[in-house]
Amino acid sequence: MGGAVALGLSVFLIAPAAQAQETGPAPAATGTTIYVPSGFDSQLQDTRAHGHYEVVGTGLHIWTDSAADVDENNVNQDKVAEYVDTTTPLARVGEPSLEYTPSREGLTDPGFQLVVDLNGDRKADGILVGEPGSYGHDWWLSGPLKYVDVPGAPGPAFGYVNAGSLEQWNGAFPNAEVLAFGFSLGSGVLGDGTLNAINFAGTSYTFAPDVVLASKDDCKGGGWATSTDPVYKNQGECVSHFATTSNNGNGNGNGNTGLSAPVSTPTSPAATTVLTARNSGKIRAI
Repeated sequence: MGGAVALGLSVFLIAPAAQAQETGPAPAATGTTIYVPSGFDSQLQDTRAHGHYEVVGTGLHIWTDSAADVDENNVNQDKVAEYVDTTTPLARVGEPSLEYTPSREGLTDPGFQLVVDLNGDRKADGILVGEPGSYGHDWWLSGPLKYVDVPGAPGPAFGYVNAGSLEQWNGAFPNAEVLAFGFSLGSGVLGDGTLNAINFAGTSYTFAPDVVLASKDDCKGGGWATSTDPVYKNQGECVSHFATTSNNGNGNGNGNTGLSAPVSTPTSPAATTVLTARNSGKIRAI
């Protein structure tokens, strides 16, 4: 099923971003850039061997290879899923949307994913999955639901135990908070297209490749402030990084060049990030 569940992310953000191609709902009021891949949390992502992404312009080209790739454990490898951390009350997220353009007809679209803490204990309780092409404004809940009972949740609907609008979910869980948001294409589907923007809580998120400095000379003249992998506090920290890193700091030692090359298994997150993955490891993909 399109938009099957997954997780990921921590993020470095900068505003404003260029407006995304208008192929879906109107962009949100403000623009922000997610730098790739350091803007995705490698502890929570679920981009598998036959799922890929690359930055194209201000969009993210995402695709899977086929609909029949499984590994030795019978796990389908056709999946690309990435996420961004946030601390946003569910009541304030509005109606999130993906501005997505498929490469051709007949392919599966990605689904929107909201990692949620339903009962206010700052633990991830499940994932609300939005697939408007199939379920309109209803979002279905995927487990594991280790930390909360859901007798007041909306549903059942569409074959899911719990499904309903975000307004219904917030009504049932007024203290609910979104811990991460993102997208998932797969698993086990054939998809190919461009994610032009992610609209979430009044912000339109577009994409750009990481900026990775090559030497301490690049730190000078304000260059330190342009780096996204890693992020530096000032020029001195940038120069010190290259002076103390055996590989001269290039790519933060993780092989990331900042180029928008196709990615199957994302590299480790940046050494310094603006937001932290405080929900890391709380939920794994299904």
